[in-house]
Amino acid sequence: MTCRVLRWGLLAGAAGWAAVEAVHALAARRGFPAGRRTLAPDVVVVLGCPPRADGTVSGMQRWRTEIAARTPGDPVLVFSGYARPGARSEAAVMASHARDVLGVAPSRLRTEETATTTWENVVRTLSDLEGARHVALASSPVHALRARRYLARLRPDLADRLVPAADYRFGERWGWKAETAGYDLVRSIGLRALRIHRMS
Repeated sequence: MTCRVLRWGLLAGAAGWAAVEAVHALAARRGFPAGRRTLAPDVVVVLGCPPRADGTVSGMQRWRTEIAARTPGDPVLVFSGYARPGARSEAAVMASHARDVLGVAPSRLRTEETATTTWENVVRTLSDLEGARHVALASSPVHALRARRYLARLRPDLADRLVPAADYRFGERWGWKAETAGYDLVRSIGLRALRIHRMS
């Protein structure tokens, strides 16, 4: 009995792992104009998230910054994210990590320090995208796909310039992939329930 439970537990775990990987692999391929997936961006917007309670870079911030830093083409990196009272901004923390730890040249770094949501990350960096031939949005693949959809709603002309950031690597940061996939699933269910409630 114990072996059977263990076997089914392992199978369930493997299925969950594979499902999370598949969701992110699919998300990393969606939201781009035809023929743009192999081009390098001129500008990458890095979507914000909170630092640790002590103000140091969080694991999720490290991942998003690494994605931006390893994206080909030496693009300008625009970090977006606000500052809580008395603290450094999300953008500043990530930019410092890019410069001090990942070795990104300061000339390639910009910050936008007012956005509090993903929608605002996109809205408040539109001016940074205006002059670029190709643009990318850096975060976990599922989160970046949501941001690409926001850009398509706000500025279809700029969405036509979208190319991928180097966001998907098989097996990388599985725990954070599971967290972001779960968050977006719960968020989608909640928004759908809210729409149904408003229509009833």
